Amino acid sequence: MANQTRRLLWPIAGMVTLGVVLQVFSLLAVVESDAIADQSRQYVAVAADLRTTAEQFENATYLALVGLATADWDLLVRQRSTAQALAGRFVAANTAMLQGGQARTGDVMVMLRGVEEPEVHEALSSVRALWEETHAAHVRLLRSDNYSLKNNPEVERFRAESSRLTRALGDVSVLLQRRAQMEESRLAAVHGLTPIGLFLLMLGSAAFVIWRILLPFAASTEELARSEAALRLARDELEQRVAERTRELAQTNEALRHAHDGLEVRVKERTQELKDAQRRAVELARQAGMAELATNVLHNVGNVLNSINTSASILDERLRTLRVQPLVKVAELLESHRADLAVFMTEDERGRRLPEYLVKLGQHLSSTRDELLEMTAALHRHVEHIRMIVELQQSYATSSSIVEVTSLQELVEDALRINAAALGRHGVTVERHFDPLPHVMVDKHKLLQIILNLISNAKYAVNDNPDGERRLTLRVERPTEDRVQVQVRDNGMGIAPELLTKIFQHGFTTRKDGHGFGLHSCAIAARALGGSLVAYSDGPKKGATFTLEFPYRPEEQGSA
Repeated sequence: MANQTRRLLWPIAGMVTLGVVLQVFSLLAVVESDAIADQSRQYVAVAADLRTTAEQFENATYLALVGLATADWDLLVRQRSTAQALAGRFVAANTAMLQGGQARTGDVMVMLRGVEEPEVHEALSSVRALWEETHAAHVRLLRSDNYSLKNNPEVERFRAESSRLTRALGDVSVLLQRRAQMEESRLAAVHGLTPIGLFLLMLGSAAFVIWRILLPFAASTEELARSEAALRLARDELEQRVAERTRELAQTNEALRHAHDGLEVRVKERTQELKDAQRRAVELARQAGMAELATNVLHNVGNVLNSINTSASILDERLRTLRVQPLVKVAELLESHRADLAVFMTEDERGRRLPEYLVKLGQHLSSTRDELLEMTAALHRHVEHIRMIVELQQSYATSSSIVEVTSLQELVEDALRINAAALGRHGVTVERHFDPLPHVMVDKHKLLQIILNLISNAKYAVNDNPDGERRLTLRVERPTEDRVQVQVRDNGMGIAPELLTKIFQHGFTTRKDGHGFGLHSCAIAARALGGSLVAYSDGPKKGATFTLEFPYRPEEQGSA
């Protein structure tokens, strides 16, 4: 019997050894193929990120040019900084793909080994050359004296280089995707060979288990008891960790609910305060003859309130859709496997993935909390914008019918700030041409009323223009020693020659919802300032220019 057992053990041992060897080689082949395929997928992702970076660099260049054209230095500095950061990111990623190193895909850093295929290396080198040409075109464009976006040779050269770069990146992405597909096919073939070794290994393992169960049964029983004790300990520890994480998530959810409730109360209070401020502003405007100023203020406040209502609705929806139910399901799943939790956590696929799932769920809730805090900050910014508009209106309301020292440049900027929301929503580009003038003595309430009305009319005049072609130009200058001009020009619908004088008549309007006394009241206010308000246009679709002219009274003369 012993001899027969020994004769059986030798073939079984040989089969087990062969199965183990085959399985080891199969696993090594799978790991290597998987690593190569994963590297190919990372190259595809980095190539896609390169293309996105190139498009963002192009957009940042155009926005920087817009900042130059509109003298918006904050926009220019911000977009140039963005373009420099994108350039560094592009060069780093391209270098990593060619020579190896770290590269960014979205918010994740990956390690690349550098390409070895000549075709891919040549394509990436070509991309690097095109990038240098595109970057050079970017530098020439921003250093050029021509800031126009249309009929600008530097813009066309930059757009052509950027297009060539984008197409080359698309070709690289296709090449890398083809390479990734080939690696995936190779990995699938390797996976196909794995079951053979696995079958032999399972066969040998089955014989080995049977042999080990029949002979050393007592030792196996003792080992099993120790394993069960270890599993019970692991189960208790896991239950404690799940309970702690559940409490943390519940506390986070409760804190978010309290924050939402408090935010709703604050929004209601601020809304009521804003409504009270609007009523006071309207009353002051009515008493001081500021109907036009109050209309502009309320219109812009209404625009910002719409943004507040939208943000509050989104915040409410995000809180209602907060993913708390998956946590309840996890607790129910653990409760349902309480009797066999150790087996569930070690052998069941769902149990093995449960800790990783809980970590991802916690990260998701943390991300959701950050989004809600960003929405809350946006609401605070909108409310602060409304407060600024209301305070600005009130500062002018208290000075009605009073001649005082005034900076024309600051007064025009105040009018633009009051209309900032509407101008931004309509996509109107504002150009400023302000001559350096000393402070003057003037009734700044009447002057602000006129400028606000002219800016509002210009905004409606350019509504029918295509996006990107709505332009408003304001000019402050002193044509003679004793006169001052404030000019508002638009490139909108224009005015027919026969209407250039009628537009100042009471009740006459060309807008469907117009009342016909805005320009009439502006003309009266201009005469009260001792000046005049005139309009000029080359005809329909050719824009219009309104020029307010009044006497120049310097600060020293007013004080005397």
